[in-house]
Formats: sequence, structure tokens, C-alpha cells
Amino acid sequence: MKKYYIWMVGLACMLFFDANQAFAGGAIKVGLDFLGSHNASGSMSSASTDVDTGISTAGELFVELDDQFELGGGLGFQVPRALKDHSSDDFYFIPFYAAVRVKAPSSKFTPYGIGQLGYNLFYANASYKARAGDDTDLKGGIYFGIGGGLILTKHFLVELLYSKNFGKGTVSGNSLDVEYSKVTLSLGYSF
Repeated sequence: MKKYYIWMVGLACMLFFDANQAFAGGAIKVGLDFLGSHNASGSMSSASTDVDTGISTAGELFVELDDQFELGGGLGFQVPRALKDHSSDDFYFIPFYAAVRVKAPSSKFTPYGIGQLGYNLFYANASYKARAGDDTDLKGGIYFGIGGGLILTKHFLVELLYSKNFGKGTVSGNSLDVEYSKVTLSLGYSF
């Protein structure tokens, strides 16, 4: 897995420091996560639970490929959130990802579509782990997101994104797969 991280960091550096690419800017976003669903399945059982509304933050940087296409990457952080039926069971993911943004030509507002693909780290508090099993070992997994947004002025944007986080774990020697999907409505500052 360490080779994967090294390749991701190397690729990101090559993209951002390539002299042929123009720095397109970036964004800092704060979002409200809703319609969350937490699915856990393993060799012992499976369960699907709704997730309380949460807050996420993200930072992204882009290079311009042409007038409409931008390629970049980002890092997100989810404020710990609880399962609806188990309010003390907090969990969260920290995704880092590559992103492509396709902007439509516009004079006043700039609509865009965005796609994200990367890896996320998976964390949970002691109560979440204890419910699964005291010896729960959690690991991250694939992350993806797809959505669209609108750059309102030169410096402000609004975005709607559907994303899915995957994680893995072992509980008493048995495998556990976790999927967390959500919709995020973000407001951001673009620079």
C-alpha cells in the first residue's frame, strides 16, 4: 500500500509542477452531508443504517488543460458523524483524491461538472468499534464522487456532490466491509 501512496503523491506533484500547465486555482469548501447511508457487511452479518447529517470540509487545487477542462486533486475531512440508531457510534473518513472539473462557457455564472476518484482513511471512536467487536481493526478504501456546481462570482461557488466512501476491517478474525454514501451541498471560496 505504501507504493500506492508514493505513486499518488508523485503523480500529483508532476501535475502541479508541470511548466506546460497553467495553475487554474483552487477552492476551499464547507458542506452539509445529508441522505447518508452506512452499510456494513461481513462473513458474520450485514446491516444498513441511516447516518445523521454531518459537516465536511475540503480543499482542492487545479491546473488548466484548456478553457473547459481542469485536472487537480483534493483533500477532504468529515467531522465525525453518528449512526441514527446509535448516537454514540461516531465514524468518519478522510479522502484524498484526483479530480476533473469540466466548465461550461458562461458570461455571468460558470456551471461545471466534477468527478473525484481516490483513497480514504477510515476512523471510528471506541463505541463504534466496541459494537462491532473490541478487537476491530479498520482500514481505508476507495473513494469516489460525482456532481456539479456553479461558480457564482470570481470567488464563490456552490456545489452538489454524491460520494461514496469504502472501508474495511477485521472483527475477531472475520472480514468487515463498510460503505458510506451521502449527498453534500457545499459552499466554497474559489481562488
